[in-house]
Amino acid sequence: MVVQSFRRIRRRRLVGLTCALAVVVAGGLSFAALTGVAQAATVGTPTPIVGGQSGRCIDVPNSTTTNGTQMQLWDCSGQANQSWTYTSAKELRVYGNKCLDVTGAATTAGTKVELWDCNGGSNQQWNINSNGTITGVGSGICLDVTSGATANGTKVEIWTCNGGSNQQWARS
Repeated sequence: MVVQSFRRIRRRRLVGLTCALAVVVAGGLSFAALTGVAQAATVGTPTPIVGGQSGRCIDVPNSTTTNGTQMQLWDCSGQANQSWTYTSAKELRVYGNKCLDVTGAATTAGTKVELWDCNGGSNQQWNINSNGTITGVGSGICLDVTSGATANGTKVEIWTCNGGSNQQWARS
């Protein structure tokens, strides 16, 4: 009789311990899921995109909102025309509704990068890579500064990835 009571108590403790462990695991999964959401939210943080070679920002000239305006390098100012938001759709948005766009959805090196209304096209989607490059989803090639120049007003384009510092970017 004593042995049977002991077994019942041990079984109850194991069931209780198993339930407690399940709660902790489920709680941990909930926490992990919430942490993932929090990390994904940083995707939506507006930040400048700074050229590794120049130390200058990708800039919308004269803060225009005109479709087709080619992007340029300019001294970082912290203004809205240099604040790019990376979205879960892989867009780089400025002003909330304009995207960094490859003209005509081209995939050819030397094609200009411009401002355009966001439309979900692959020419408006970008991979921000751990090696510092930003590559076009549609083209597979790198966001690049024309001729490796560093001066204010230098145009931004796409070019075959070559490891050059004019293809290195930081989001600060």
